Amino acid sequence: MLPPSQRCRDQTDKSPTGPFKRDHLLKFLEEQAKNEKDWEDVVPFSPGIKRGKVWEGDSGRESGEDGVEERASGVAGMEMPIELDLDDEDEFEEALDHAPERDLVDLAGILGMHNILNQPQYYNALKGKQQDESTGMTFAGIIRAYEPKETPDEPDNETDVDDCIKRLEENDEDMKEVNINNMKRVSKGLLELLETSPSLKVLNIESNFITPELLAKLLRATLTTQCLTEFRAENQRQSVLGNQIEMDMMLSVEENQSLLRVGVAFQSMEARHRVSEALERNYERVRLRRLGKSMD
Repeated sequence: MLPPSQRCRDQTDKSPTGPFKRDHLLKFLEEQAKNEKDWEDVVPFSPGIKRGKVWEGDSGRESGEDGVEERASGVAGMEMPIELDLDDEDEFEEALDHAPERDLVDLAGILGMHNILNQPQYYNALKGKQQDESTGMTFAGIIRAYEPKETPDEPDNETDVDDCIKRLEENDEDMKEVNINNMKRVSKGLLELLETSPSLKVLNIESNFITPELLAKLLRATLTTQCLTEFRAENQRQSVLGNQIEMDMMLSVEENQSLLRVGVAFQSMEARHRVSEALERNYERVRLRRLGKSMD
């Protein structure tokens, strides 16, 4: 809810070197660009020399002994090279008819027929690896689903509410912040504590078990002591508070002169705008109080 001017440190507070003149600035930038030398190349430019690797298609490859040796070395590098010694088409068809389906899967992967294979089968065939049960040894192979790791649930909030209430009732000066985040048991006694405790500065009740009506009552209860500076009540389950609740909370923030941060997601544009203005006025009060001045 902070305005952009207060989200980070001001880095523009310095005395100007002279009057701002746009034409002089553009002229200076143009002259500076012309006078600066270009970066020198690591390798000087020479006409007629091609840098990098030149791409050659299938037609540009040299045929002959070099090509045969390259193909032979590629086949030898495979873990299970495929060798066929067939004389005519009849033997080829007969070999395909009696070939096991696992070999046909490898052959389809080598030929690039990826549309009839699953992804692990295709890459195993390209790398020369054997198909196993995890990838499937047939064309109808089913990939085993990925088993996600079990993520343990977040531990429950172990804040002792009764102890917090007791310390707040006694106005314990060491009690500066109370965190009852996502607790199924939120005591309504907080309403009385907010009205009586002058030492509480931060209240964090970002819980999914609090109704919008209770949020409005809690924010209204802060008007009695006017000491709370931060109020965080982001509710993920109840994302929409309702126009009537938002207007009530907005009026509570406007009447409160101590709140500096409000962690509530307002849906109404008017509520967001007026709450932001109210927080800006409170920041201005803090600044003037630090300087020893009055708001009037």
